[in-house]
Amino acid sequence: MYEPLKVFLRVRPFSIAELESHESQGCVTIEDAQTVILNAPKESSAVKNSERGIGHAVHSFTFSQVFGPETTQREFFEGSMKDIIRAYVNGVNGLVFTYGVTNAGKTFTIQGTSKDLGILPRSLDVIFNHIRGRHYLKMNFKPYLSNDVKKLEDEQVKQEEALKTAILASLKEVSEQMLLKAMLYVHSYSHLLLYFLLNASFCSERNFVPLDIHKTNMQQRTQASVWISFCEIYNEYVYDLLSILSTSKPQRRRVLRICEDQGGNCYIKGNNTVLSPGQLHRISLMTRNVCKRPLFADLKWINVQSTEEACRLLKIGNKNRSFACTRMNEQSSRSHSIFSIRLLKLTDEHQPRVLGVSELSFCDLAGSERCNKTHVFGDRLKEAGNINNSLHILGKCIAALKQNQNPKMKPSYIPFRESKLTRLFQPFFCGKGKACMIVNINQHTSTYDETLHVMKFSAIARQVIQTILPKNFSYFPPKLVGGDGKPIMHFDASTSVDDFADSTETSAEEEVDITILSHE
Repeated sequence: MYEPLKVFLRVRPFSIAELESHESQGCVTIEDAQTVILNAPKESSAVKNSERGIGHAVHSFTFSQVFGPETTQREFFEGSMKDIIRAYVNGVNGLVFTYGVTNAGKTFTIQGTSKDLGILPRSLDVIFNHIRGRHYLKMNFKPYLSNDVKKLEDEQVKQEEALKTAILASLKEVSEQMLLKAMLYVHSYSHLLLYFLLNASFCSERNFVPLDIHKTNMQQRTQASVWISFCEIYNEYVYDLLSILSTSKPQRRRVLRICEDQGGNCYIKGNNTVLSPGQLHRISLMTRNVCKRPLFADLKWINVQSTEEACRLLKIGNKNRSFACTRMNEQSSRSHSIFSIRLLKLTDEHQPRVLGVSELSFCDLAGSERCNKTHVFGDRLKEAGNINNSLHILGKCIAALKQNQNPKMKPSYIPFRESKLTRLFQPFFCGKGKACMIVNINQHTSTYDETLHVMKFSAIARQVIQTILPKNFSYFPPKLVGGDGKPIMHFDASTSVDDFADSTETSAEEEVDITILSHE
């Protein structure tokens, strides 16, 4: 199946402070549901270039859909996420990534606040409501490598339970100093968002009411298990954001590496660590005492039983993200963060068998920015250089993909391997998943030139045609391995689906109800 990469535009509203500083000069005009016009302000480089006969002062851009400043979180979710979630629950891997300058609303779009949820917590809510009544609650089947599943022994299951308990308990270790610092930033839009990210309880259960699930043609004799991970790419190093670190003294984080399986699929891994009974006992003590050192080197996949649990882990990861102050944003993300949700589909029987694995990843890209405008130096300058370089390589990959679609042109090399970010994105642009791009822009006159660059990049991205293989849960069969990592069996796609679903249901996709919280 071939389809254009879906690119959605979201325009951030002005804050009161921005209006007072005369940032509003009509630079962005929404012409219709798919078209936006950019009018260069007089002090921009675009106007100066146009006066010299280079380029134009007015540009028009087309998107899959444009969402204006008045768009609510609910409206944006329903308008952008329906297709990719439907494909995900039917076995197709999905990637949603945000792109834009710093302080354009990328993190707000993905995460939102406790009062105004973003697309990530809303997607989690849809997923858990979709599998309600079919939720496999045990932890003995765990994601492994890129597409495989590990069957855990009883002791390993206890380790998983202890680790999860310890990580969730670490949420209570937020220092009073951090709370006070966050309170000082509540005076503006971006600072208010940071305050909620650090302190508010995302997805508090009292905010939720049961959602109605429409009658669908779901395979009733299957069940599902949900696992999540949360990592960041900072200065071209990959870190696990769910690592438990000491709060009493600075501690160097373990660097993870990107590996490939035999099929060329990327996954994130560290050094193998086998835990002794003594280490397991110490992990149990973490529920009462914060761990002094991380015992788990690999990227952690944590089993979650509800949206509320997943959002608590999201909050913990946000505490560990790399933030810094720049002139454009006092709490600017200095890393690319990736929150992934893996859905394991199992047969509904006494000894379940794995039918398939699908993954949905939300990537909050760090904002592109010019160092002379952000007034950064030292470590901040190095961070900005690495951020801009990885985004530049992403742009080169997108441009090469577009060029290679033209049969009249010589195929060009696609530099996926030149950055950690593009290595992880590669499968989604090579037929092993479905990608969706969200472009966030502000309407500032002071950042017009950067916004124009973002829009030109998105115009190229929208012309990329995705080759989406007709994958369901049996197309890329997972491999089941034991607790020691050695293969147990391969999933037999030719027999398992027919064995565990009625013949009238095997060819039809599951429908997904994306009804949102009724309290809105």
